[in-house]
Formats: sequence, structure tokens, C-alpha cells
Amino acid sequence: MDHHPILTEDELAMLRDLGSSQETAAGQSLSGYLATPLLELLQRADQLVLEARFAGHQLRFPLRFTEGDDGFVEPRIAAPIITELGYPHLRAWRLDQEARLKVADTECLVHSLSLDGLVVEGLPTDLTIGATLSGTLLINELAPLPLCAELVRHMHLRNGVQGWALHFQMAKPDLEQLSSWMFQRHQDAFTQAYQPR
Repeated sequence: MDHHPILTEDELAMLRDLGSSQETAAGQSLSGYLATPLLELLQRADQLVLEARFAGHQLRFPLRFTEGDDGFVEPRIAAPIITELGYPHLRAWRLDQEARLKVADTECLVHSLSLDGLVVEGLPTDLTIGATLSGTLLINELAPLPLCAELVRHMHLRNGVQGWALHFQMAKPDLEQLSSWMFQRHQDAFTQAYQPR
């Protein structure tokens, strides 16, 4: 039985070199030829991802196809969702990054953040699990990011400080911006893993 390769050698080389770019992957295009039946199948898929595993993390890059004015269809990837491997359940990669969460007139210190969670110091201790709040995530390099959050659990942080773990949601464009920023931080934190071999 003859086996026909799905990707050309050039496409395989491009995928191997994808992680070596120091630029953000958001909106980065992948170019190459895909046979029409395969392309049509991929375009009909509900969700496509390009997955990479290294440095103890799983990176899932959303993949979509866009058609240009010339009718040429290009696959494009966006910044990945990053999870940590080695836990019984999938665990979002958490970044220990100083940021602030503004709720009403109060700014609280953020100790840790992921793409859907925060650990925050400075919220009132009389709040209850399940309570919701609206606020704005403030990160120095980014425009303010409005969010809605639910209090998941009360926490004891270092040095006896009280805090809350929050699960949050935000508008898709803001989440994409945060995702790209987190991917850049991941590249900074794991520079060695991103180096070509």
C-alpha cells in the first residue's frame, strides 16, 4: 500500500522551526500546500489546535483558516493556551507576575495569574465563596482588561496575608491580548526550551 505524506518536507521544516521565532505567535501565518479534500475537512472542523509539549508544559495553539482576496486559504495560529503537565488534572500555567485588580475604588495586588484565574490580596475578608465581582486587571504593559470574576476560595498567602482565588472571564479580544502577553512571558521564562536544537 502506498503512503502519501500529508505535509511536504518544507511544511514539516516550517512546523519544526515555528517555536524558534522570537516574535509573538499571535496571528502568525503558516503557508504551504494542502490537498483540497484535507483542506475542506480542516475548514469544517469545529476546533483545530496545533499542540506542542516541552519544558513540562502543553501549548495548544488555536488554528483557523482564512481566505485572502486572491482566494488563497491560509492557516493561521494564535497564542497558545498553556497548561502544566505532571498533575492528575490539567492545570493552567500560572505566572507569578505583579499586577493589580481594580474593583470599584480599590486596587488589590495580584500574586498569580493564568488565563482564567487570579490570586488576589486585598479584597475584603467578609466576602463569600461564589460571590461575583466586576473589575479591571491592570498589567503595566497592557491596556486595562475588564473582567467578571467569581470567588473560588479564601487563601492564606505568605506572611499571614489573606487572599482570594478568583475564576474570571473577559471579552474575547481582551483574552486574546492577555494570551499573547502570557505566551511572551512563557518564552521569557523558558528561554532555553525555545532555542533551536
